[in-house]
Amino acid sequence: MSMVQDNVFVGQMPKRVIVGCVENDAFHGTFQKSPFEFKHFDMNFIGIYVDGQPIPHNPLELNFDENNYIKGYYSLFSGTDKIGQDQGLFL
Repeated sequence: MSMVQDNVFVGQMPKRVIVGCVENDAFHGTFQKSPFEFKHFDMNFIGIYVDGQPIPHNPLELNFDENNYIKGYYSLFSGTDKIGQDQGLFL
């Protein structure tokens, strides 16, 4: 599956973007599912572009079958200024 969403932000650009993926029925409020149970759904590529240029760096390329996803984890901590600190993200 592939998804492209154009013109997500109009006006001022946000400083941070955090993406979390949950099952559709959990998102829509099924009591048996938690909207806080995030899953990777074998996502292998994610990027944000402004005027055709990737920001803040090249898109993340992940491979969960080969346990190659540390760049996504690192990006979460570096983007929230928590890299190297002994504290959580409080998301």
